[in-house]
Amino acid sequence: MHPAPSIILFTVLSGFGFGLISIVGLLQFLSQISAVNIIIFSLIGLIFSTVGLISSFFHLANKKNAIKSMSQWQTSWLSREAISSIFCLSVVVGNIGWVFIQNRYINEVGIVLFLLSLFTIFTTSMIYAQLKTVPSWNNILTPALFIFAALGGGSILLMDYASLVLLLIFGILQVWFWYIADQSFMYKETTIGTALGFSKNENIRAFDVAHTNRNYLLNEMVYKVARKHAIKIRYISFFAAFVFPMSLTLIFPGNFSVSVFMLVFHLVGIYFSRWLFFAEAKHSVSFYYN
Repeated sequence: MHPAPSIILFTVLSGFGFGLISIVGLLQFLSQISAVNIIIFSLIGLIFSTVGLISSFFHLANKKNAIKSMSQWQTSWLSREAISSIFCLSVVVGNIGWVFIQNRYINEVGIVLFLLSLFTIFTTSMIYAQLKTVPSWNNILTPALFIFAALGGGSILLMDYASLVLLLIFGILQVWFWYIADQSFMYKETTIGTALGFSKNENIRAFDVAHTNRNYLLNEMVYKVARKHAIKIRYISFFAAFVFPMSLTLIFPGNFSVSVFMLVFHLVGIYFSRWLFFAEAKHSVSFYYN
């Protein structure tokens, strides 16, 4: 599929923001963080989440339709994401205000923030995981990948060796996801014949292309990336997002300046992996165009 920059930034920035908020909430519940750090890191998570959500508006042809995204919560994961995002960020703002005024925090609010943040990330992932027309997304790995990407990134600034575990899980899930993506259509009974409505047993081929010019479906749903380039990007992503941060964590544990440096590399790696997430996704409609 066509990797729109606005959607990539949205998933990367908001994912990290909500991931950081979830880690802050967990540490707050466990009383493993100071009131000052709750304010500082909650604000950072709030900024990243908000910027990410705003960037998603640029993918809309009509920006006024953004308000409609909250009206279909019964059936739409996009609506659930919008509502849960607003609710979660409202609780974050309230928690920051309470801690700032009282100079203390309520532990129970922490677990609420942790669960709300994870649910928001889950709703984002389900926008893609629900699509049966994109086999590489339509599996349990997609929400797991989004959740552990957020937790891994959020833990870099606040955890030492615990972040290694989260990053390791994320790395394993990412490699597994790439393997599944490569095999996504191998066991599917989809051909150009079934795409045109014929039986899978009939040997059908297109006599000519469906359109003389490119259209919306071709621009958005049929995007090809060279295999050799995809492999290179996977190596860059894996090194930047996992190998480099994990290595520096082992060498410089507890060094905040190094953690910030690691986070920059990690987010760059996540950006490349998320670009591949969209660019390598093969939509079933592509069979119609052979």
